[in-house]
Amino acid sequence: MFMATLKNRNIIHLSLILIVLSFAFLPKADAKIFRNSYVSFELPPKWDCYLENTAWVCRYAIAKTCKGAKSGSKGCKDQKQKTKEAIIILTAKEVGPKDSFQIYHKHLKTPRPIVTRKGVRAKSKIIHVKHVSIANHRWIDGMHLGSEIPHYYTRYLATIKGNIAVLVTFSAHKLFYTKYSHHFFRAIKSMRVVATKASTIKPRELKKQKPGTLGVNIEGHLGEAIDAEGDSDFDAADNEDSSTGLLFFAAFVLAAIGIYIWMKGRR
Repeated sequence: MFMATLKNRNIIHLSLILIVLSFAFLPKADAKIFRNSYVSFELPPKWDCYLENTAWVCRYAIAKTCKGAKSGSKGCKDQKQKTKEAIIILTAKEVGPKDSFQIYHKHLKTPRPIVTRKGVRAKSKIIHVKHVSIANHRWIDGMHLGSEIPHYYTRYLATIKGNIAVLVTFSAHKLFYTKYSHHFFRAIKSMRVVATKASTIKPRELKKQKPGTLGVNIEGHLGEAIDAEGDSDFDAADNEDSSTGLLFFAAFVLAAIGIYIWMKGRR
């Protein structure tokens, strides 16, 4: 009886140790609020934003030390790869005749045609399109797979406030969307439109009026950060994520077994 009790305690201790070790792999919360002249939201940890033409581009920020001779180091290559995994793009413009919640909803309910760099024609897969309320403000929320780049999920959040139309897109490669979904969720829930008049937005942040609906060129912003089909650079990272996932799973399974044996022993 004593040996059985000791064995049960050892299993419980091992399970708790594995749980603690598994949580060591979780990213630490480091809330950072990004704000430009028309919108604000919580940025994922270690991300930064920069203005490119009239669009704000947000993604993982490579350390300043990863320049020159050190750019080829493993650590710097790993950081560069993270810039390919996910991206957030923000654009705004003055409301025109092609801007309305109904038009945005209809636009996102239609599969988007794309042509890959290999010249293959395809259409996006619609995941969802719906009306949502964020901080008591109305948005159109749509999500597609392969609407901008093959193998990337893109979630579109579009709204109108005053005479300003705003579009925020959250994109991540299919191998990493689960990894970033928690950060995207926090960013979306924290989004606030902070301007209602186009005249209050800095000219460099305002997209010029053109025929058609509000949109972004995600592939253009990623540029050479992805390959022709978006998969080959992620093989190693996919294996690494799978190993981490297995560690979490094993830890919790062992914890459940340990607690079950302990409770059974007490009976």
